[in-house]
Amino acid sequence: MFYKNKIAFFVAFFLSFLYAFAGSIVSVIRYWQYEVFYFDFGIFDTAIWNVSRFSLPIIDHIALGEKIIFADHFSPSIFILAPLFWFFPYSETLFVAQASMVAASGFVLFLIARHVLKNSFYAISIMSGYFLFVGLQNAVITDFHEVTIATLFLMLTFLYIVKKKKKMYFLVLLLLLGSKESMFLLGIGVSIALFFIRPSWRKIAYSTLIISLLWGLASIKLIIPFFSEGRYFYETQLSPNPIAIFSSFFDSPIKQHTLLYTFLSFGFLPLLSPVFWPLIFQDFLVRFYPASFTTRWDMGLHYSALIAVIMGLASVYSVAFLKGRLKSKAMLVIMIAFLLNAVFLYRFILRGPFGLFYNPAFYAHTKDFAFLDNVVKKIPRNASVMTQNNLASHFTHQKVWLLQAENRPADQEYYTQKQPDYILIDNRAGQNPNNYWGVKDMNFLLNTLRNDNKYKLIYKSSGQFLFGKVGR
Repeated sequence: MFYKNKIAFFVAFFLSFLYAFAGSIVSVIRYWQYEVFYFDFGIFDTAIWNVSRFSLPIIDHIALGEKIIFADHFSPSIFILAPLFWFFPYSETLFVAQASMVAASGFVLFLIARHVLKNSFYAISIMSGYFLFVGLQNAVITDFHEVTIATLFLMLTFLYIVKKKKKMYFLVLLLLLGSKESMFLLGIGVSIALFFIRPSWRKIAYSTLIISLLWGLASIKLIIPFFSEGRYFYETQLSPNPIAIFSSFFDSPIKQHTLLYTFLSFGFLPLLSPVFWPLIFQDFLVRFYPASFTTRWDMGLHYSALIAVIMGLASVYSVAFLKGRLKSKAMLVIMIAFLLNAVFLYRFILRGPFGLFYNPAFYAHTKDFAFLDNVVKKIPRNASVMTQNNLASHFTHQKVWLLQAENRPADQEYYTQKQPDYILIDNRAGQNPNNYWGVKDMNFLLNTLRNDNKYKLIYKSSGQFLFGKVGR
């Protein structure tokens, strides 16, 4: 038995390492291909970098201007990554950290499953389904987000529940809540699950509920408004009509697709775990109910990171439910089918983004961005710079502002307020529209800069324009 467990441990560790490696490589290559943005990667990179240099985590917020990052979201837990910059002072460090933390969450899921199910094959199968879930892979390779690294904190809360380690449970619970102000809803869901999973911990479940509620109220009503001068951008008022809330889960083909393939990716097993239904409900409610946040509806970006954890944990307890009622041969068939289903969806139906890891064309595409590398390198690392969304993410360890351009008098343009040393513009055709985020009239801005005697054009090539401040 010890020998078999040792082999299973090694397999789980290897799969986790491979996942971290693949996620890191794809994320870093996308960064080198200028597919990573100041919003959201750059604001986190800037804030964490500043804290690593013992400075305030000030970012350039597109709506609020220069503010401490808590004016946008209250995410103090991200600063546990700051020491990494003491040893690896590169933006790419965050991509490796993010992929590694998600990979570690998968290994923790293996430990939980093995403890609950007492079967290493079942545990590896569930962990593999978790890793192959396309929603989680999209979260790993899309910029950097606090909720993506929170997958590890959420998974650890349940590890310490099953291991009966109260002090460690509260520690990771605080890290989980500190990942984002909206995590208080997740904390409420955890308290409900804890109430039923560990009946002897019901006082702790009540404490979790109270702590989560107080954290949410303090974050949303006090802390964020304090830093943002009274504004919280993401508050949503729920309809008093439960039918309206329920229908919001199914009122779009995109939502229906997301629900179907999220549950299908885990073989619909989570439906057998009622204790996890509140967690599942709150996740989709936050994503689906606000009609204006359409980017949350599909399985792209980072919005499926936490539901992946919830589905993985629910699958463990669903298998435990079935294991007590079915024969071992039937269970073996179910777990093999679970694993094959996950592989099939990843490879043939949803075509997971980790496929880029073994696609030579993906790597070859990097050389196509040498023209941007050339102009980026012309800006000294001690200079201040203002530039576009995808380019600004390459200047986050120096003074950088996100380029904002409107059709208005020159003395009212954003650059005239900040007076950066350099202004970098890439105005070639066919770009990702996100590259122009915040820019309403690039041609007007270019004409304004050409006529501004405080700046001069020092480089131009194939749509790229680099302006330098006169007399710098």
